[in-house]
Amino acid sequence: MLGISLVAAASCCTAFSPAQGPQAGSAGPALRCYATHRDPDTPVCYRSSWKAEYRHGDVVYVPILIQVPTPAHPPSVTTVGSLNDVHPSGA
Repeated sequence: MLGISLVAAASCCTAFSPAQGPQAGSAGPALRCYATHRDPDTPVCYRSSWKAEYRHGDVVYVPILIQVPTPAHPPSVTTVGSLNDVHPSGA
């Protein structure tokens, strides 16, 4: 069973005003699946989300990846050298 893990990129922070939260106008989180060169037949899937953090007096939203169960028929799988190479996008 795959546990749920959070992967955050500490260097990717975007500040939003309360009226412009990261979900404003968003169609929903996209599912992205990755496999490694060492184990190409075992994809791992993530959905993108945002985590609010309080930094230096401001609330900033940090993009994160949340591991989800791999569906029976995952979307296209991207092969990477290591799952440590997978980072959330700030967009």
